[in-house]
Amino acid sequence: MLKIYNTYIHIPFCERKCNYCDFTSLKGSDNQIEKYVNYLLKEIDIYSKEYDLSEKQDTIYFGGGTPSLLPIDSLEKILSKFSYDKNTEITIEVNPKTVDINKLKGYKKLGINRLSIGIQTFDNDKF
Repeated sequence: MLKIYNTYIHIPFCERKCNYCDFTSLKGSDNQIEKYVNYLLKEIDIYSKEYDLSEKQDTIYFGGGTPSLLPIDSLEKILSKFSYDKNTEITIEVNPKTVDINKLKGYKKLGINRLSIGIQTFDNDKF
């Protein structure tokens, strides 16, 4: 069984698709996000038959899109599939508009200890 120590999880949802973005992303509804998370959990289960996810992860990275659009309970379900501890670097990409103090406290409670803050421009005319 192969061991995995670094995991990237792509969350393809954004508030809107930016005209300069080349990444797989789309504007998602709450229903689409929930369906995506459920399929992602199933896919992790499938991969766990070939890859040993019980080994402690060195890093877990939520990229996208805008992973901070996910509810805390969805992130908790995803993280429950992996073994990690306080020394694991867990990063989530955030857009400043999609987080508040409650979400940040939720991240801390889950063990998320690193933010990648995405700001493409402060010039609204660029959108």
